[in-house]
Amino acid sequence: MAEDPHIVRTARVDWDQAAWRGRHPFNPASEMRILRLGATAGLTRLGVNLVRVPPGKESFIPHAHTLQEEFVFVLEGAGEVALDGVAHPLAPGDFVGFPTDGVAHVVRATGPGELLYLTGGESGPVEISEFPTLGRTMVVRGGTMTLFGDGGVETLSAEAWLARTRIE
Repeated sequence: MAEDPHIVRTARVDWDQAAWRGRHPFNPASEMRILRLGATAGLTRLGVNLVRVPPGKESFIPHAHTLQEEFVFVLEGAGEVALDGVAHPLAPGDFVGFPTDGVAHVVRATGPGELLYLTGGESGPVEISEFPTLGRTMVVRGGTMTLFGDGGVETLSAEAWLARTRIE
């Protein structure tokens, strides 16, 4: 009998083959592998991912959402979440919500092993994120990312953005 496409059997996943591996293009301390659970199960309005962060690395860059809420639920490992620059320890079972309140956040792996967490959030047609450490604002709309800041405006296609996330 064929597997139902609504079910994602994560215990059977080969992370080296199935997961995206990369980093946030503006954060050299970023490194992660992401398994897109929601998209794999057919979800289009809700992004749900499993994320593995190696020891000593960060997930993305400190950022704050303007339109779309996000969450993190820690499954394995030790980590911390920085909320507006203040670090808070994370352990399995911890849940962190990121509402659209302007609080910048980033997740780091602090233990000897990988940090594994479930993350999810809204997938609307437009998102605006603030990058306070860069002094830039990013607008994501229709497959393009437009970055605004003191250095001017830069627009990237999804393909160009992904090319910057590759880890050599």
